[in-house]
Amino acid sequence: MYAIKTVGKSGQISVGKALAGMEFIMEQLPGGDIVLKRAVVVPMNETWLHEPAMKERLARAAEWRRQNPPRETDLDELESKLTAGS
Repeated sequence: MYAIKTVGKSGQISVGKALAGMEFIMEQLPGGDIVLKRAVVVPMNETWLHEPAMKERLARAAEWRRQNPPRETDLDELESKLTAGS
């Protein structure tokens, strides 16, 4: 789809409400053309979550969670285990 857009006096181009709030990478090509690419921005202090080793650990944790659904804790049993160990 093509559309003609005009840069306003403030230097802005409206891309429409459907894209409001989305993040984009703006690439300016040598000939002066501009390419906008939709992007996901990751805060710098969260980049470690996207490293391969951490993604693998998170996938293993998610699999463990699927195989071990939450269940109610028997507090009396837990207490007896704790007192037996002291």
